[in-house]
Amino acid sequence: MESAINVLQLRKIALKHWTACKSTILASRYFGTSLPKFATEKREVNEEPTVDDILEDLRKPELSEDEIIQKRFQARLPERIYRKHMLKEPLPLENESDFYNYRLRTYYARFGKASKLNPGICWPTREELSDIIKRDQMFEPPLQEKIQNVEAKRLAAEKAKKDVEAEVEKNMSNLDKWMGDYYARIEKKEQKTRDLKSQREKLVEEISEYLGYDIDPRDPRFKEAVEQREKEKKKAMKMKKQQESYDKMLEKLRKIALSK
Repeated sequence: MESAINVLQLRKIALKHWTACKSTILASRYFGTSLPKFATEKREVNEEPTVDDILEDLRKPELSEDEIIQKRFQARLPERIYRKHMLKEPLPLENESDFYNYRLRTYYARFGKASKLNPGICWPTREELSDIIKRDQMFEPPLQEKIQNVEAKRLAAEKAKKDVEAEVEKNMSNLDKWMGDYYARIEKKEQKTRDLKSQREKLVEEISEYLGYDIDPRDPRFKEAVEQREKEKKKAMKMKKQQESYDKMLEKLRKIALSK
């Protein structure tokens, strides 16, 4: 009996817990937050700052410039890199590699007087100057030769310019002649097109007259008629040549008979 009562009590507790959870879920669905949190936020909004809170805020010291920069800094870069690349500040030389000549020269070229370096480091040392001279002697031509090369290039450029100008003047003098030839070719081409068109029209008329009725040039019978007409022309030409050769032979025989 007691076990049955305990089971009923557990069920009642579970039902109450489920009802509370359901209310919380519905509140979060419609209001964006749960009821207890919503009520808490509402109480916090209604609370007004007291005089003590205002005085406490006034007693707090103002932030220094470094603290303000630190609060603004969100890149999370190392401080040295941030100051060098973002704030463009000259950094103290700390590492051994910072004292190499090429690094010191780069440092001075970037920050100038703010680097607090002697500008003389930018000038090559005696050993470097000796190496530069040797390299120039080995791979670079002498100064006089360089001057001659520059002068030769200048003269070549001037000559090329004069040649172009002379070519332009020559072409301009022939411009009228070339334009005339161009328009003559255009006229010749157009005249050839007109002649072909007139020949085609004449051929259509001749074939229509040959057949005795008008015919479309696209009609297959037109092609057959043209071929037949060409055959007849060739046959007539052949007979004409035979007749001419026959007449010539008779004329020779007549001359021979008269000479006897």
